[in-house]
Amino acid sequence: MTPENLAGQIESRDFEYYLDQMMDKVPDDIDKRQGSIIYDALAPAAMVMANQSLTMGMLIREAYIKTADNEFLDYRAEEHGTSRQLATAAQVKAKFLDTKGNPINNVETGDRFASLGDNPIFYTVKSINDDLTGIMEAEEVGTRPNGYLGQVLPVTPNDTLSWAEIIEVTVPARDAETDDHLRERLLASDSWIAYGGNISDYLDMLSKISTVGGAQVYPVWNGGGTVKLVILDNDLRAASQELLTQVKNEIDPPDSPGLGYGLAPIDHTVTVVAPEEISVDISTKVEIDSISDMEVLKPKIMDIISKYFELCRSAWDDVNKVTGRGYKLVIYRSKILSEIMKVEGVVNASIPELNGKDEDVHLIFNNDVSQLPLMGEVNLNG
Repeated sequence: MTPENLAGQIESRDFEYYLDQMMDKVPDDIDKRQGSIIYDALAPAAMVMANQSLTMGMLIREAYIKTADNEFLDYRAEEHGTSRQLATAAQVKAKFLDTKGNPINNVETGDRFASLGDNPIFYTVKSINDDLTGIMEAEEVGTRPNGYLGQVLPVTPNDTLSWAEIIEVTVPARDAETDDHLRERLLASDSWIAYGGNISDYLDMLSKISTVGGAQVYPVWNGGGTVKLVILDNDLRAASQELLTQVKNEIDPPDSPGLGYGLAPIDHTVTVVAPEEISVDISTKVEIDSISDMEVLKPKIMDIISKYFELCRSAWDDVNKVTGRGYKLVIYRSKILSEIMKVEGVVNASIPELNGKDEDVHLIFNNDVSQLPLMGEVNLNG
């Protein structure tokens, strides 16, 4: 019997179950009908025991990683030496202009700005760049600020400022880790112990940097003692220069490479780069049923293809399952076709061409190049 079955069995012992059990012990010559003295005496006890059954079932589920949730799962994570990944705050780049459209130099660290709209996002200036743009951090955590680009209004008074605008999300935020993702991490079998600068050690380092959404590790990529880290942001896109600089400073500061002042071991010179984003154009001929409209179905088809590419990017840092080392990722035409056929109203579709060729796209992963797939132009007319 599994714990889930046991929990279900205990929870099935409801009010009627316990009342019947107790009534069976009462002599038959005593009135047992609802409203009788013996019924009214036993019913409250049966209700209490039924509630206890629900509690016992819950406790059994919360005792195991496979079925625990919320704070119970957090406790199990701590027993395994890890914790739930918390939501982070987005970092953005903004420009600050005067009435003539020139950058101003009196925006200071700590100044606050707010986005437009009924529910504004507030930002705090963290640093000013040499070109007088600024790096701001959202005052709320989570992914909502990832989607905002455009004008921001000053909260801190500034008589010189005429226009302020967010021009780039340099370090996207992430939401708090879900129960399912945390459970998957806890149940994943670890083949190697993170130790002494091995690959697992670098992956462990990067997993603790909240701004990194994915990473590949290339050891000895440029001779002994060299390590290359290829990283994604929390949107599973190529990391910005701002994020690369932050991670480099934390792993192996550029002013003291290989000296062990970061997380990397002594004598390890670490290079941190972003992958090369590869756009994959898709061409297929889609047939729909007589009651559907292509203009209505097209956004749904685009969305489901986009989700397939997101799934591929989430597997971007998975180790090659065939060799057990290195990385491998393929954009399969058959899987894109399968996703298109899931859209209600689509009755048939041709096998897609990818980048104008009748072949799958095999991404390149080596010491020189690491590619990241993005959905390009989609042609549904073949």
